[in-house]
Amino acid sequence: MKIEDYDKVVEYWSQYILCGPLSEYKLEIDPELEDHFVAIALFLDTKTVRASGETEEFYEGYRQAATDILNFIGLELGQDDEKKVVTIYKSTSPADIQEELKQHIWG
Repeated sequence: MKIEDYDKVVEYWSQYILCGPLSEYKLEIDPELEDHFVAIALFLDTKTVRASGETEEFYEGYRQAATDILNFIGLELGQDDEKKVVTIYKSTSPADIQEELKQHIWG
């Protein structure tokens, strides 16, 4: 991924998500995360928010798919209303992710 593409994804997410009630919030990204994974997380977050205007079944399906992908790549998005920050960080328990993945694959 080109740096310009990554910057566009971050800018698009910020313009779409950090408005209205979240206009005073800032985005914090764990510096240890790879840019392409962060771009995937921001893209999925934007698409999920956009899907919320669709039918409930569509939204729930999209939200679950986005959550599964973020779990698979080991990222989480968090929101701290006191600090007015949205954070992207590495999931806290890689062992749990591996166990969940095994359950999805082998049942």
